[in-house]
Amino acid sequence: MATVTRNGNSLVMFGGENSTNSYTNDLYQLTQTSKSFNWQILEQNNPPPGTWYGQAVLTNNDNMYLLGGATNATHTQLSAFQNYQFSFESKTWTASPNNSLVMTNTTQFPYNRMQHTATYDNQNSIYIYGGAFNGSILFSDFFYLDITTQQYTSLPTTGIPQYGHTASLLSNGKLVIIGGVVEEPNGNRVLKSMSSVYVFDTKSRTWENVNVTSPGLPSSRASHSAIVTSDDRIIIFGGDSGSDERNRMYLNAIAILDTKAWTWTVPSVPGIPPSRRSYASAGLLNGNYLTVAFGTARNILFNDVNVYDIGGNKWIQSFDSNDKHRSGLSGGIIAGITVACVALLVIILFLLWKFQRYFRWTLSRLHRDIWKPRTGEPVWAETTRIIFQVILFFVFIVFLVFVLNQAISSPNITQKIEEPTGTVQVPDVRFCLDGYPTYPSTDFRSPGVTCQTDNGYSCTQFIRPLNMSVFQPTFADSFGSVTCFLFRSPTEFILTSTSGQNNGSRLLFNFWGDQTIEYGGIHVSIYPKKMNPNTAVYNILDGPTTLMQPDAVSNWLNNEISDIQATNVFDIQPFSYSSLSYTLVDHTYLQSVGWNYVGFSSISNSTPEVVSTFRQEAPNPRYTIGHSDLGFIAIFPEAFVDTIEREVKMYTLVNALGFVGGIFGLLIAIQAWLFGFRPRSPWGAIHRWSTGDMKRSLLSGLRSKFKITESGIPLVHPVHHRFSVTDLNREDFDEPEIQRIHRVEERMQMLETLFKAYYVDDEVFRSLDDANRAGEIIRINNARAGGSHGISDSGDFPPSSVLADLPRNEKMMDDEMSTFTSGMGKLHHPDSFQNEFSRHDTDQSESSNILLTHTTPHQHNTAT
Repeated sequence: MATVTRNGNSLVMFGGENSTNSYTNDLYQLTQTSKSFNWQILEQNNPPPGTWYGQAVLTNNDNMYLLGGATNATHTQLSAFQNYQFSFESKTWTASPNNSLVMTNTTQFPYNRMQHTATYDNQNSIYIYGGAFNGSILFSDFFYLDITTQQYTSLPTTGIPQYGHTASLLSNGKLVIIGGVVEEPNGNRVLKSMSSVYVFDTKSRTWENVNVTSPGLPSSRASHSAIVTSDDRIIIFGGDSGSDERNRMYLNAIAILDTKAWTWTVPSVPGIPPSRRSYASAGLLNGNYLTVAFGTARNILFNDVNVYDIGGNKWIQSFDSNDKHRSGLSGGIIAGITVACVALLVIILFLLWKFQRYFRWTLSRLHRDIWKPRTGEPVWAETTRIIFQVILFFVFIVFLVFVLNQAISSPNITQKIEEPTGTVQVPDVRFCLDGYPTYPSTDFRSPGVTCQTDNGYSCTQFIRPLNMSVFQPTFADSFGSVTCFLFRSPTEFILTSTSGQNNGSRLLFNFWGDQTIEYGGIHVSIYPKKMNPNTAVYNILDGPTTLMQPDAVSNWLNNEISDIQATNVFDIQPFSYSSLSYTLVDHTYLQSVGWNYVGFSSISNSTPEVVSTFRQEAPNPRYTIGHSDLGFIAIFPEAFVDTIEREVKMYTLVNALGFVGGIFGLLIAIQAWLFGFRPRSPWGAIHRWSTGDMKRSLLSGLRSKFKITESGIPLVHPVHHRFSVTDLNREDFDEPEIQRIHRVEERMQMLETLFKAYYVDDEVFRSLDDANRAGEIIRINNARAGGSHGISDSGDFPPSSVLADLPRNEKMMDDEMSTFTSGMGKLHHPDSFQNEFSRHDTDQSESSNILLTHTTPHQHNTAT
């Protein structure tokens, strides 16, 4: 394509070839914005014929010249150099009167050519150098065109025919010729070495062959692209080996020529480089971006846009973060970080000084929680235990980090779920008849598609033609005219697995067209209803709205233009039978959000997809004898199932918790096996580390619920003074026996109460008590019913006094300890406790599950 840079931010491109036409005359403008590109088709009046390998120059922002190039009429004959001028203001092309000149004197007027260069010097002159005609004739002549007089003037030449090169004009008026193919005196054509360049001085009109040194010499190339930066560096991109198409190789490397030192640099460029190509359109936009578009590599025609950030030396995908090109941190940022670190250090030291008491208490508490040697245990045993505890803790942390990292870096896997169903939706199907000319709708040769199901139901009403003026798919075979139809049924139209009153289980399509056409093809594509890009392109509003984003539709269009769409696309030969089975899949993809690492209630996107299998028989040479159509295809579900493919994480944090819990329990068991079991406190971290009002409320609750007497606290105070290691000098060890028994009773009562509150569950004890009561009552009732013996205290059955002596089922009061005993100075007679046993029920006590028989206790001297 002939390309110029306009307004400093746009590429204007004319002509070139595409997959269906070798000579096009479209005019496009690609404009770079702050974040992306805008694509525009420019209006043009009286356009020139389709042209390839032409050159364009912009003399000012309002006029563009198209110079040379091959057209369908001129590519096989030597003609005058073609010259067209386009006015952006009037949007009109003007052909030069010399275009039809009959060539008689080659020294005064150049022949038409391609793969030459045309360079504007900003002083009304266009320099035209080299080129070739139809690959058979190479030119070594050199002209300049005065755009004010439209006259060509011959200039001195290098004497070496050359084409496929680039010509770059420097700020000092020197024209630098780089690369290309040159013809040696013996007629051999070779790539021009990159170790030297031809330089033409437009002021003195003299040539110079300049040797170029390099730390890394770029590969020789032809048909590459070149731009000149503001500091007179020449940047080249791409190109090929210049050999025949079968053996041609392509490049995508960047090379930079410093024209002040005449040295080459081949930088290592990070980012995603463009595909290898030649004949690309390139320009310098916004003073810093080498923009590369289109180009070709053998049979591949590219239609992408690539940007090289010159200042940042990288291929970029967006402009968001490329406004500044700095490496490292500025002095201000470094100073700010230093000041922040110093301030943070001062704050930490101040907090340590201000709350030093709290820190000391914390360290002391940590030491007390860690260092816990048992009584009588040597120091080495506790030291070894702590060392092993640290080692096991380190092992646990390593495993924890491993498991968490495994969950964070977990790959996604897909689970397939199939549920049998009696009905299945049908996909959208596009049919494109390639190479079949159009006829009036009443002509049986007019291209078309008809549909019916296997039970005879007509579904042709769901087929509509697509407007080829909006978009026409491109097929590499290029048989000729393309006509496309879309089968799109309403969602209520479904296929059924059983026979009867239904739509059927298969779709049967017939293709229609001119049977006399020798070369033609039928292209079939299927889509889920909600992922059909044709609805967006052709503005089809009925049925479900497509879920495809605009960029996805654009990518689909690019693939259609390049004919590289491969998924669910099938080619059918005329006069053949084909079958296609499909499976509609509801594919849920995990979104890239942190919650999905947890492992439940995942956040996902549901995307309809279709999976298809195609089979075609060989064309039947006798097909037309009994058929007036072009072919037949049956489309049906692979199976009558609802298919869901769900993407999940292979490892999640929920899975990790199971692994971590198992390893933690194993490490605890190892430590208990090595150093014995150590009972755990019934208090947790909240109780142990509480402070202030929380701590005071806990201690107050203990003090009010468990009254402390002079008997001391079990497991804290000794049973008697004579066992104290700090009270050995006391001699009043002799106490009355009743006081000592009373002391033991108080301590036992407190011990039982504390154990029941914090260590044991009293349900089985209460159940035993209930069972005992029920047994006694049953025996007494049985004794009454017998009547053979009088009931007395000396009888075989216990008298009523036994029942009276059973412990009462009463709830113990919160201040039971205070009412039971009031201190060592207040003693009760032993007989006063004979019938005072009450169940130690508390708010946490659980009732017995044993059903009791409640009967009236037996009374003396009453009838039974």
